[in-house]
Amino acid sequence: MNQWHATLTNAFGDQLTETVGVLGGGSHEIAALTVTTYDSAYRYIDEYGDRFGLLITDETHHLAADTYLQIPEMTIAPYRLGLTATYERADGREELLEDRMGPVVYEEVVDNLAGEFLSEYETIQMSVELTSEERSAYDDEYQLYRDYVDNHDFDLWKEQGYAEFLKRTSYDPQGRRALIAKQRAERIARTATKKLDTLDNLLKRHHDDRVIVFTANNDFAYDISREFILPCITHQTDTDERTEILERFRSGEYSMLATSQVLDEGIDVPAANVGIILSGSASKRQYAQRLGRILRPTDDRQPARLYEIITTDTMETYVSQRRRDGVSSSADG
Repeated sequence: MNQWHATLTNAFGDQLTETVGVLGGGSHEIAALTVTTYDSAYRYIDEYGDRFGLLITDETHHLAADTYLQIPEMTIAPYRLGLTATYERADGREELLEDRMGPVVYEEVVDNLAGEFLSEYETIQMSVELTSEERSAYDDEYQLYRDYVDNHDFDLWKEQGYAEFLKRTSYDPQGRRALIAKQRAERIARTATKKLDTLDNLLKRHHDDRVIVFTANNDFAYDISREFILPCITHQTDTDERTEILERFRSGEYSMLATSQVLDEGIDVPAANVGIILSGSASKRQYAQRLGRILRPTDDRQPARLYEIITTDTMETYVSQRRRDGVSSSADG
């Protein structure tokens, strides 16, 4: 919200008789241009829904949530524009946005934006092997999980199939054990010893660059922070500390930082030119957001690099392929 407010104020402040307003964070400043969050808009849309003729939603894929759908339904704005780098949702609910916001009217793939609007970039996938001990433990846990899935014919790549698997684990002891086995196997692949060795080499190689290390969960982010003496931001980091870390990253006092999923979107992250994905989900949205963190154009126009460190012959191989497929930037309105 603050980022949008600052951008609009800089762009239009002198041309408006009123200042750019803010609705949220304790402020109820309604103006010709008003910036708000989804939570505040949902809370006050019945009061202010008749005040505006144009509705613009950023990260519009979030608008498809049950509660947020009331925002476009309760505003009279005849003109609407949704912006997002990741229109598709894992649950398919983006289809609900067509009636509320309109169809997709413009879509652009990242490659077509590189150079003029975004930094030139390259993605580099690096593979590491499990140690013999890690391999043995991984295979045991993964086989237990796969046996259970195969015996019950779950289609885990479809949301309904995975939801059914999770539902069954709530009352079936064997299903619960299979879920735990899956989580253990994922952790082994995610935190493989040789990943840290590869990360060490990459950090040394890019010691003069601005680097963000992405992980899938807080524990691994903190492990990386301790191992390599990097500042760390997770959803547990309070606002003041997060602001200070990002400001030091912006100024160059910090050249590297580790994070979990909290920096994927919604936070104004200073420009970085190197991203290192140690672990993540199969979400195309998450991959696109992480790629976007290193693509902001800079004066020196140095190409950005996104490294993805994958543990071979594990679930990560398939997860990586799914999140890399079809990444694009979209707009609907």
